[in-house]
Amino acid sequence: MEKVKSKNGKLLIKLVAILFAFSALSASAKTPYEFSVYGGGGYSFYSCRVSNQTVLIPHSDVYHSAVNGVSSSGSSGDLGVGFTGFIAPQVGLHVGLGFGLYNTNIKVDSLTFVTKDLYDELNENRPYDLYTKLSEYSEKHQTFCFSIPFMFQFQTMQSGSSWRRSTSDIGFYAKAGLKLNILLSNTYETKVSTAYKAAHYTDLDNWAETQAFVGLGPSKIKGGKGNFGYVQTLFALEAGAKMHIGDNRFFYVGAYFDYGLNDPSKNNRELINESSLEGSLPLLEFSNRINLMTIGLKLRLAFQ
Repeated sequence: MEKVKSKNGKLLIKLVAILFAFSALSASAKTPYEFSVYGGGGYSFYSCRVSNQTVLIPHSDVYHSAVNGVSSSGSSGDLGVGFTGFIAPQVGLHVGLGFGLYNTNIKVDSLTFVTKDLYDELNENRPYDLYTKLSEYSEKHQTFCFSIPFMFQFQTMQSGSSWRRSTSDIGFYAKAGLKLNILLSNTYETKVSTAYKAAHYTDLDNWAETQAFVGLGPSKIKGGKGNFGYVQTLFALEAGAKMHIGDNRFFYVGAYFDYGLNDPSKNNRELINESSLEGSLPLLEFSNRINLMTIGLKLRLAFQ
């Protein structure tokens, strides 16, 4: 964890230096600019590409999906300051620095994993496949981060600035670019309702699932906690109205959409196995891809 914090600090220093350099270049070029404060919030969830692996249902010849019923929901918000330097009356470059907060839950109705080609040392080394089914698996993610947007801003002409081309007090704007989340605290908590294990002896075509003394049948698993990752990159899109509310003052009201381009938890996920069942439950690998998505409203007060 200390190593992660060290990386966070070095990266943050570099990014802040870039922001100051950008501001200095804009000021030296004497181009119009805006300083702003902003806040926003909305709904967050995960886009998951679930594996299409299938497994055999015990006591039958029927196969079904190994992962069933994936859903997610949560809330997010951010608060910060921004700087926009205009390179043309309708085009600007926006950078910012703020704090972001994400609370998102993942729920999976059932997960089934198969460990093949095992041998029963207590039963003449007979070969068997071990089937493990987890019911009502869930993850709770809580993320607190520095949020640093790098975006292009496009806007219609309007009054109230040194770039005046219109008498309208209301214009429209759109922003697009990238957002870096430097994760200051990114924790998870995993839970599962029940685990069920069954052994299929392949040479006998026989199922064993009532021998509790060797761990077969239903059982309870202790939930787990931990943290992961330190940088998250998102594609950011924002659009709405820009209103002139006074001398060189503007008020933005817009909707935003962020799409995560990487999954900080990817390297921490693992397939279920005996070792993970014996301790606290880790993050499980149930999807080939997990991307954070957020939608919401954002308010911004800008000064020239």
